[in-house]
Amino acid sequence: MPSSRIVGGMFGLELGRGLSVPADDGPPPFLRGRHLLLATGRSAFTLLHRAFKPARVWLPSHLCGVVIPSFSSPEAEVRFYAIDDHLLIADDAWLDEVQAGDLVVFNDYFGFNLWDDWGREARRRGAWIVEDACQALLNDHFSQQAHYVIFSPRKFVGVPDGGVLLAQGDARLPGVELPPVPVQWWLDALTASVRRAEFDRNHASGDRSWFELFQRVEPSGPLEPCAMSELSRLILRHGLDWHEVARRRRDNYRQLAEALREMAIFPDLPDGVVPLGFPVRMAEREAARQRLFAEDVYPPVHWPIEKFVPSEFQSSHRLARWIMTLPCDQRCSLDDLDRALAILRRMGAGPARVAI
Repeated sequence: MPSSRIVGGMFGLELGRGLSVPADDGPPPFLRGRHLLLATGRSAFTLLHRAFKPARVWLPSHLCGVVIPSFSSPEAEVRFYAIDDHLLIADDAWLDEVQAGDLVVFNDYFGFNLWDDWGREARRRGAWIVEDACQALLNDHFSQQAHYVIFSPRKFVGVPDGGVLLAQGDARLPGVELPPVPVQWWLDALTASVRRAEFDRNHASGDRSWFELFQRVEPSGPLEPCAMSELSRLILRHGLDWHEVARRRRDNYRQLAEALREMAIFPDLPDGVVPLGFPVRMAEREAARQRLFAEDVYPPVHWPIEKFVPSEFQSSHRLARWIMTLPCDQRCSLDDLDRALAILRRMGAGPARVAI
């Protein structure tokens, strides 16, 4: 039977503890240094694209499609480099075509940086290096090869809007005056966030109207650079115990890894990595998702890519048919994780086999 407690999905607004300065040693790394606070992570890509006007933009062949419109202009050519079944960069042949002034985006998949050597080579060729850390918000450090790092706090905690652009080394932040976030989009995002928080506090009500609203709001987040709301700024700076968020995510990941090591894409969790979720390869992914949905466990897919990544990138398309992300965020209790694991055990779920 479905549970009134949902595992996964969007975050409810983080106002349960009130706003206070956490008793820690300062803000997390993503809020240190020189940065801009934006309404969405995708708008940070737009901002960099306009600032540097690169002739070529290099993107990984396994990625979230919402970033691609950020690089849409007649002057820029979008090129892909191959990502394999293990979320590793497949080869270095593409690096021979990277030129000075190109913009190269590397993705920290689920919080794991697997690309430093390629970043070093691309930077040596004079390219601008952008670390997409939207799935690595709470890692304790970021690549020294990256000129810029981009974050999306809404994937980790309950804020109605938010994106962060961090400049590293001698890289300069684009000098722009950011307009306010579009009012109607922000109000809808806030409403969805509040309703989810209310549901989590009073799940007997059964009101799930936040889900439909979230589905409408999420893909329509501002592509144009605009400022993060004051509410999100306050929550990120003063409303969260970041150490506890990181600790719980890591503990939950390790519990899933112990039970599902054979199907885990990343069975080991290095120090300093705070994961987005627990990615697995599943031979019968859609059947598993439907069984999990039926019992209120909501594993997303990162990502469907068939509409925008060329078919020649076969490994990425194969992985996109198998990959599924089990929730392991800070809201998950041990009982929640046991519930998800029990569902998978009952259906005899197994890993998708890939070549090593």
